[in-house]
Amino acid sequence: MSADQYAARCSVALDEALTAVPFYRGWRERDPGPPRPLAERMAALPVLSRRDLRAHVPNGFVRDGLAVRDGFASGEIELVTTSGTTADRVSVVWHQPWWDRSLREAARGHPALDRVYGGTYREAVLTSPMCTGNLCHVGELPAAERTLGNMLFLNQEIDPARWDGRAIRRMADEINAFRPEVIEADPAYLAVFTRACNGLPLHQPLCISLTYEFPSRLHIREIRRVFPAVPVVSSYGSTETGYVFTQCEAGLFHQNTASCHVDIQYLDSSRGDGRVGRVLVTTLGNPWFQLVRFDVGDLVRVADGRGCACGRAAGLTVETIEGRVRDLTFDTSGRAVTVRRLDDALASVSGLTGYRVEQAGAREYLVRFTAEPGVQEAIAADLTSAVRGVYGADAGVDLRREAVLVPEQSGKYRLAGTSFQWDPEELFV
Repeated sequence: MSADQYAARCSVALDEALTAVPFYRGWRERDPGPPRPLAERMAALPVLSRRDLRAHVPNGFVRDGLAVRDGFASGEIELVTTSGTTADRVSVVWHQPWWDRSLREAARGHPALDRVYGGTYREAVLTSPMCTGNLCHVGELPAAERTLGNMLFLNQEIDPARWDGRAIRRMADEINAFRPEVIEADPAYLAVFTRACNGLPLHQPLCISLTYEFPSRLHIREIRRVFPAVPVVSSYGSTETGYVFTQCEAGLFHQNTASCHVDIQYLDSSRGDGRVGRVLVTTLGNPWFQLVRFDVGDLVRVADGRGCACGRAAGLTVETIEGRVRDLTFDTSGRAVTVRRLDDALASVSGLTGYRVEQAGAREYLVRFTAEPGVQEAIAADLTSAVRGVYGADAGVDLRREAVLVPEQSGKYRLAGTSFQWDPEELFV
């Protein structure tokens, strides 16, 4: 599809949403309309929030002519609740065929994923039970009751710190018996699992797909120790929007133009990196749940425009996924620090295995961390130096070593955040 054809398709989808989807009828007066460029039309519209979804799902985002009640009755759609904190959690009208198409098209962004998802395959899933529904059960279920077709759900605990030797051996044995072509995993959970395997032999899949939350370089380091020759690919998306970006073999992230359009709302350069912005997604081709400029809540760093070594050029190319907006912290001069920037600095600290930075004030930073045995004294100076390298030489750094770091109630790990309130809208242009 050419760039002009893609823009035309997005314009048609926008016209349809503004005229045939109930929620957006109030937006029509703000649309300059064709023949204005698509980017100009999109920028004139509001940002769609999770608050909007909570107030208007299911009927508000379903195209005219489709009966939600009939869709539920026939099984064509269902209502799915996303994971996340209470503030982030929403219900989504789930249309499985659209999700499957989104996955298949996104997989074309990396040869290893394309090879797996282009045919028949077995997939083992390792993540929080909060992210994958009832098949990933809290408690003990036999593998047969955690298997749905070609998919085996491994985990039965919300907190990986509760995995004992028996649980690790069970999951390793199940992977070896199931022999999946792909392991789809939350990077934090897979890192805990691979570290705990401690020499256990493990089946080597054709690829590992990291999803659900931010992949720290510390996570990837642990995963590669056990899967040294397996391609480890990050995919980015959400329950609401499907698959949005796929990491290619050259390491950049390419937009899934088949099922979404992406706008970027950049950070004000006076408050942060002007090439970093939040992701606003418009879904394409899903009649049961049409989103326009939905704020996924995440930040990306847009590539510099010189092209990617993989040769892909369609849609938006992103250099890095930078983490969630709500996980921003601020240096001592008040500029925003993304999780990616923090992670790049802390991952260089020898012996560090995990961290969580909590900013308590303009110059106060509490760093909870886990580390290899026997490195307490050596790591303190290196970690303090790395933190000050990010936040400023005048940063007050309080280090607290922990036996384990626990996930949030949502089942996800949070690497950074503030203990004070701030308004995200003040950061963006």
